[in-house]
Amino acid sequence: MLSGKYALLYNDLIKFLPEDRVFTDELRRLTYGTDAGFYRLIPQIVIKAETEDEVVKILRMCNKLRLSVTFRAAGTSLSGQAISDSVLVMLGTSWKKYSISEDVSTIKLQPGIIGAHANVFLAPYNKKIGPDPASINSAMIGGIAANNASGMCCGTAQNSYKTLAGMRIVFSNGDILDTTDKLSIQTFESNNKRILEGIKELSQKTKSNIQLSERICHKYKLKNTTGYSLNALIDFEDPVDIIQHLMIGSEGTLGFISEITYYTVPDLPFKSTSLMIFPDIVTACQTVEILKQGGAVDAVELMDRAALRSVENKEGMPLILKTLSKEAAALLVDVRGENGAELQTKINGIINSLQHLATVSPVAFTGDSKEYKKLWDIRKGLFPSVGAMRETGTTVIIEDVAFPVPRLAEATVDLQNIFLKYDYKEAIIFGHALEGNLHFVFKQDFNIPSEVTRYKNFIADVTRLVTGKYDGSLKAEHGTGRNMAPFVELEWGSEAYKLMHEIKNIFDPEGILNPGVILNKDNSIHIKNLKPLPAANSIVDKCIECGFCEINCPSKDLTLTPRQRIVAYREIARLQKTFHDPERLEHLIKEYDYFGNQTCATDGLCATSCPVEINTGNLIKHLRVENTSATANSIADFLAGNMSLVTNFMRIGLNLVNIFHMMLGTSTMQFISNQLYRISGKRIPLWNPHMPKGAKLIKELAVTEGNPLKVVYFPSCINRAMGLSSETYETQPLIRATESLLRKAGYEIIYPKNVEELCCGMAFASKGFKKQGDKKSGQLMNELISASENGKYPILFDMSPCLYRMKEYLKEVDINLEINEPVMFISKYLIDKLRFRKTQDVIAVHSTCSSIKLGLTDKLKEVAALCSEEVISPEKVGCCGWAGDRGFTYPELNASALKELKEYIPKDCTQGYSTSKTCEIGLSLHSGINYESIIYLVDESTESVN
Repeated sequence: MLSGKYALLYNDLIKFLPEDRVFTDELRRLTYGTDAGFYRLIPQIVIKAETEDEVVKILRMCNKLRLSVTFRAAGTSLSGQAISDSVLVMLGTSWKKYSISEDVSTIKLQPGIIGAHANVFLAPYNKKIGPDPASINSAMIGGIAANNASGMCCGTAQNSYKTLAGMRIVFSNGDILDTTDKLSIQTFESNNKRILEGIKELSQKTKSNIQLSERICHKYKLKNTTGYSLNALIDFEDPVDIIQHLMIGSEGTLGFISEITYYTVPDLPFKSTSLMIFPDIVTACQTVEILKQGGAVDAVELMDRAALRSVENKEGMPLILKTLSKEAAALLVDVRGENGAELQTKINGIINSLQHLATVSPVAFTGDSKEYKKLWDIRKGLFPSVGAMRETGTTVIIEDVAFPVPRLAEATVDLQNIFLKYDYKEAIIFGHALEGNLHFVFKQDFNIPSEVTRYKNFIADVTRLVTGKYDGSLKAEHGTGRNMAPFVELEWGSEAYKLMHEIKNIFDPEGILNPGVILNKDNSIHIKNLKPLPAANSIVDKCIECGFCEINCPSKDLTLTPRQRIVAYREIARLQKTFHDPERLEHLIKEYDYFGNQTCATDGLCATSCPVEINTGNLIKHLRVENTSATANSIADFLAGNMSLVTNFMRIGLNLVNIFHMMLGTSTMQFISNQLYRISGKRIPLWNPHMPKGAKLIKELAVTEGNPLKVVYFPSCINRAMGLSSETYETQPLIRATESLLRKAGYEIIYPKNVEELCCGMAFASKGFKKQGDKKSGQLMNELISASENGKYPILFDMSPCLYRMKEYLKEVDINLEINEPVMFISKYLIDKLRFRKTQDVIAVHSTCSSIKLGLTDKLKEVAALCSEEVISPEKVGCCGWAGDRGFTYPELNASALKELKEYIPKDCTQGYSTSKTCEIGLSLHSGINYESIIYLVDESTESVN
């Protein structure tokens, strides 16, 4: 229960915010309050803000009550800057507006846009934003700017500070400054003279202090995000310019960035990369200096032997990595050009400049897009990969420093010696060597006091080395946070440190904005509030809570993300083991059922963006197995043994529902369905206008001996039960359309025996009935082997989720059998046997979760492009959230997952296509167009070549 000031704040908040965006329950305060760092604070209140006006009101209320406020975007920050034990304000889903200037020189972005999406917007113009952090596929613009996150290619020339064109800021008192709007500037000048005059005076004082000015200039010759951006005080005259540049890297301690305008930078279309391997790290660092002087490279990433060892067993990595000596090191070098000739000239120059250096293998570049992406994805995943190798219960730490490039080799050796001194034997070093920026990662146990002391002493030695011997940066790009707050003065000196306090007091005189971050009087804050990572389940124990998974989760805006599911599950496991706080444990378990379990689509797409491929869906399936009752298992046994009865019952039920729909009309039917759904406690599936009527029974087809073209066709139990919707343009059920297409290509169709009893098992396994699911998979496998004569004939599944389920099962039982879903089969077996004609209609395609995991997204587009002149594939729409049948029982999951779909469908788009019947129902419901199987499109767009 809230009390005191927090109770007052809550009562004021719900006067203008919906209660479902103000969170005070244990589960969501814990999970929403977690970020990628190794600290934990649990907020008293979490607020999901959707508009700038809401942020203004929240800040004014908190200012009045003297309650501290922390802002959080994607939560990928690593240094403890996005957590709070007070009020946490999360960006809601509406902060995604953007606009590109007519000449594409600038792009205006709201803070909730993911960095990689900004680059998608700019890609057609061969432009991008300057910052390119390794987390760009997950990190949001607000966090990128607030931390001055840079990355592998942007260096210091193209970071947020250097490419800032304008900003809209909400200050702690709720006042707004839009630095691109003259009227806003005038209004701010009238209402906030104290801030403007204070900053102007501070700037003048700093510029007149020659020694301090020179110190600031020197510090920013390197990458540096330690403390505030003091260079703003000497780089600019206009206090408005100074203010907006001070906001860069301020980590939410000076104000809220509600909009930012970046100057765009060229995204050169021709790219090539080289993994250069050297006998030792000194040679590698000497190479960096040569490459930097040459000026032809865009990025140079250093990896020591330990870093290479952490990825050498990943799929596709060069085999030579496993043979390297313990002293070896590598550079991943990126080169770009306007055209192929320019690119090749640069490559030739680089190779010639390095001929005198010893290398383990000849220097070679690759421009192959897949190879290029693979190498850079592995580099981006180094930190999480190392984290996944740690012992359960330990934490992975990443530090981020910068040294002068001419002394990089010496500094790297010194760092390695400190690792040895403190027995961090498995520590790795990698980083943006072109800027002298090194990351080092190591495993740390915070559960034992002596280990905490070891870490404290280690950090003390590192900070003295970086600031003393090399006058480098303690934080080059990850931000100060709580992690390096005790050492800001050590790096900068007392005079500059005092200047930072003055900046904080000018912007935030009441000290409510993210207190304790960047500036902190507690010299031990970096070893307090350490996050526990207890053993919970081997499926997820390797998770370091980096948050890279969240972008792909269909429930991310509804309940919990994969990271948050793991956070809550770990806390439940911890409480169960310690028998501490049973009341809290009971509450978490109760809430987890809906937020963690029931609204998880278990689609596994989280694993595709997780550097260590953790599938949180598998954890939820495991929990469902544990929670199934004896009665439920008995029912599942009966259903699994009587699939023909089940599909017949579904046909009858769907036909009855269709009759009622025809009699009552859509509005009345929807009303009655809503009431039944509510009264039954979600047990009666929620009807929608795209629900089909029942399908017709399959008719066996004659097969002749003479025709060598035969295919085993397995129609899924869904398509055997579900026919056409009243909303569709199609005239025949999918099974008939599939037969038509196959016959047109000259194939004779073999149905597996007992087809009405067959099922891939997914319907059972996804609900926790693994035994029954495996039984059905095994039964189907045996019938497919028999029908295909041990794989003599190709096998077609008409739904990609069923195909994926069977591929996983076949892998488990070690059976090699070629099976295909529609896109695979069309691409392999039908294209050369059909004549395609393209329609002028604009069509949309949706790649299902299974198709994405199978790597078929591009193939789906290619097949569709054979049939239509214009194919739309909304890049930012992932899993539809229907999750088998969950769209009927938890329709809010489907609605949340597809809430942006309609805006990506052009008005002239007439039809959508996919490869899963149930997904197509949800897609039709939320798109404004009808979705059907891609098989229909190909059948209607082709004729036989004979």
